[in-house]
Amino acid sequence: MKTAGSPEINVTPLIDVLLVLLIIFIVMIPVVLRTETVELPPNTPDVIGGDSVALKLDADLSVAIDDGPVFPNQELATRLRTKLPPNVKAVFVDFVDGVPWGEVVATVDTVRGVANDVTAGDLAVAVRMRGVE
Repeated sequence: MKTAGSPEINVTPLIDVLLVLLIIFIVMIPVVLRTETVELPPNTPDVIGGDSVALKLDADLSVAIDDGPVFPNQELATRLRTKLPPNVKAVFVDFVDGVPWGEVVATVDTVRGVANDVTAGDLAVAVRMRGVE
């Protein structure tokens, strides 16, 4: 009389567990992926004219304002307060490919924070990727 089960492994419970995990991961992907909303200034001559400031963020996290001298990113808020006139309407944050996206977002947040203190009107902040020079 044989008391042991069949010599084949029953894979049905394993496949059921894998399908449940697959469904859980498919449902959770949109929750895990977050997007950053970036507002672009309107493409009109009065906004893009002389009333804009360009920040250049390099891979070593150094910043230059309007092709000026390069300084560390930690000094951006203090230097931008003196360089940001009240009538500026747009700030362009240019960055190279090696800059982490979190640093770009932090720079945009710094610009918005300084703009709330300095400017009275709406300030548009645009992010542009530039090639390595």
